[in-house]
Amino acid sequence: MNKHHPLDEAFQRRLRDLEAETPMHLWEQISQKRDWKHRMLNQARQKMPLASLFAALVVVGLSWVIWSYQQPTLGHFPVPLSNAVAADTPVEQPSTTVLSSIVAKDITTPGTLAFGVVKASAKVAAAVDPALLTGQAEQPAAAAVPAILEAQASPGLNPAAATSPAVRPIREEVPPTLPVATEESIFGRLFSPDPKCANFNKGSWSFYVDALLSPDITFRQLQPRNPEFEEYVNTREETESNMYAFSGALRLSLVSDKGWALRTGLNYSQINERFSYINGSEEVIETINNYDQDGNIISTDTIIKVGTRRKITQNHYRMLDIPFLLGYELSSNKLKVSINGGAYLNLLFRQKGDFLSPHDLQPVRFDSSDPDAYPAFKQQAGLGWYGSVGFAYQAGPNLQLVIEPHFKIFPKSVTRDQYGVQQRYMTTGLFLGVRQRL
Repeated sequence: MNKHHPLDEAFQRRLRDLEAETPMHLWEQISQKRDWKHRMLNQARQKMPLASLFAALVVVGLSWVIWSYQQPTLGHFPVPLSNAVAADTPVEQPSTTVLSSIVAKDITTPGTLAFGVVKASAKVAAAVDPALLTGQAEQPAAAAVPAILEAQASPGLNPAAATSPAVRPIREEVPPTLPVATEESIFGRLFSPDPKCANFNKGSWSFYVDALLSPDITFRQLQPRNPEFEEYVNTREETESNMYAFSGALRLSLVSDKGWALRTGLNYSQINERFSYINGSEEVIETINNYDQDGNIISTDTIIKVGTRRKITQNHYRMLDIPFLLGYELSSNKLKVSINGGAYLNLLFRQKGDFLSPHDLQPVRFDSSDPDAYPAFKQQAGLGWYGSVGFAYQAGPNLQLVIEPHFKIFPKSVTRDQYGVQQRYMTTGLFLGVRQRL
């Protein structure tokens, strides 16, 4: 239907003050529908971001516990055996055949006897056939075997000399045992601990500087302080929407050789929202004075204009915080994984934009730097909580590339107590940047 049609204007003038009351039975049916199940479902939907965040933290914690219990067991080090035989290792006695072969091989030159070969006893050497010592080298080597056996069986010989071998046994080197390959989990392959020497000093600390940027996602919660502001809260949620957010951090980290880390610095974050207001039948009254030639008012004309009002504003919420974080780092070759948590102390909280006034539901301006603007927000957001899981890759001798998913919560309302609505924020994002060792 045409908005400027005269019939529409007639209906608008006639029905302007008409108000239809809602029947009471409708309110009773609405109250019956809003039972405890409906209320619990609404609360679950409102707390879904916090529940998802808690579930993510539980998954990270369980993964860390599983990793800690799946560390591969360190096998024994291969210990090379020396020429000396251990006391608890049985020595294999050489057989008679091997002994006879060695003796026959070394006694092949007439009139000579190898001192290093036959060294056990003079009686054993005398028991050998003299023909072997006088030049009969052509005699088979097996002929020496009966003489040696006879000398060992003689009762007049020393028992110790008879039982001791004439040749010192040579023990072969045992090849080093390799560790058995066992199937490991993905966490075991990433964070396999290397054996290190014992360290008896007091430990050392390293200093790092982090430069990080992050695109963020914000979750806003509007809650009325009194039941009479519920309709106003619904109207604000219809006219305001999230756009984008970002944050940047410059941090100083103090990391020990055992993995503990202390972090602090400055963090800047900005939340951007859109305010859209459209009124299709707004009246504007204009008064025009008519003057004569002497400048006197001779008449006044009143003009009423009915039209559509559209107002779109980009709202800004800016925060400057100091983080106080405690972390722990796990290292594996060039990759480091850290878990961080702590508090964010807000120094400055600045706002600028438009929203609906709780008095007449008309657009009103708020500005932290303008004392004449609507005083709805605080100058400081209070204390917030921060948690993250960071990944750092060693790109150079003192340079690391950092990826750090994080979340930040401000549990207190950022609005004043005199304002009828509590407004809270939670942000999550992904820090990307570099870390330089000092």
